[in-house]
Amino acid sequence: MAVAADGSAAGRASTQPRGYNVHNVMTGLDVLVDQRFQPIAGCRVGLVTNHTGVTRRLRDNVALLGDAIDVTLTALFAPEHGLLGVEQAGARVGDATERRTGVPVHSLYGANRCPTQEQLSGIDVLVFDIQAVGARYYTYLSTLRLVLYAAAETGAGVLVLDRPNPLGGLCAEGFPAFDEECRSFVSCAPMPIRHGLTVGEFARWVVAVEGLDVALEVAPMHGWRRDMSFEDTGLPWVAPSPNMPSAATARAYPATCLLEGTNCSEGRGTTLPFEVFGAPWVDAYALADRLNARNLAGVKFRPTSFTPTFSKHAGEACEGAQLHITDAAEFAAVRCGVEILRALMDCCAEFEFIGRADRRMVDLLLGTRSVREALEGGAAPADIHADWARRERAFAQGAGEHWLYPHG
Repeated sequence: MAVAADGSAAGRASTQPRGYNVHNVMTGLDVLVDQRFQPIAGCRVGLVTNHTGVTRRLRDNVALLGDAIDVTLTALFAPEHGLLGVEQAGARVGDATERRTGVPVHSLYGANRCPTQEQLSGIDVLVFDIQAVGARYYTYLSTLRLVLYAAAETGAGVLVLDRPNPLGGLCAEGFPAFDEECRSFVSCAPMPIRHGLTVGEFARWVVAVEGLDVALEVAPMHGWRRDMSFEDTGLPWVAPSPNMPSAATARAYPATCLLEGTNCSEGRGTTLPFEVFGAPWVDAYALADRLNARNLAGVKFRPTSFTPTFSKHAGEACEGAQLHITDAAEFAAVRCGVEILRALMDCCAEFEFIGRADRRMVDLLLGTRSVREALEGGAAPADIHADWARRERAFAQGAGEHWLYPHG
């Protein structure tokens, strides 16, 4: 059972995509522009951002801050996928110069993943403005956490320009026991994989839970509610990474991202990344039938075939399934991901977990070895996640103290 972010069972007013109830949500960047940048007036600014840092009218933050009177844009910091969001997952991002402003771009996904003291010298405030997708695996949260740590060391302030959680803000789901040995850039903190927080709320939670002494401010959105789908916000979807082309992809992602830790394609190199999955050795009909027989709430599986143009099984004809979310309010994505792993293990002798023998990639994604080890021991998914709800509820109740937006 998924747990609502107030600690109760997740209800019907959750993340069902609608799009017919469109609101004019203003992001933190929109609010800062309306304030004529007054909160950072007179400051030397380091901007942590990428191509998603745009207003609702698609004006980008680099140009806006570069033109702002009484603000000095001193440096840019780019996360995974780079400033322009074109690098593939895991690809090293190099330093550069932003050609319109001449401002240096420091990579936070290359030699360093945390801003250095030298890079922060002469910076009064770090402004963070990146669209995340609501899942702990997605590395932009790890970047934000390290930015907070760097600011705490140097005394720089941090201003987070808030943006919607595309998975909504009502559900905390997918919280196996956290193993510190599996903490990584895709599992940066002991929290549910679907955490139900905005980036601003996450920053507030990190500062409180990890006891950071940092001057953190959040520029909150105007008009966002926790029960909104992304389609309801009226904001344009700017793909946060090359394989996140739509809000529908983001809703599937917490389930199928677990396949990154296997020899099965998660759909990279296709037009439906994270919505289709499979391999050359999968029987599409057998897999879809097995998954549909589980009667998982809010989702159906359709047998399909595809040929990835890059990534796993590039150029090979694959069979598998397409995940169709029929009711996002009922869909427990991370639990579904464990069901998919179980089905593939049962259907396909060729299926394997990949990575180091002592710490597989799926262990890093989940933040624990326990799920993989239970699956390898033949455990049923229901037995594996039987104790998740207790941790989900405890997290949701504590994280609620850092909410900035109403329940509905």
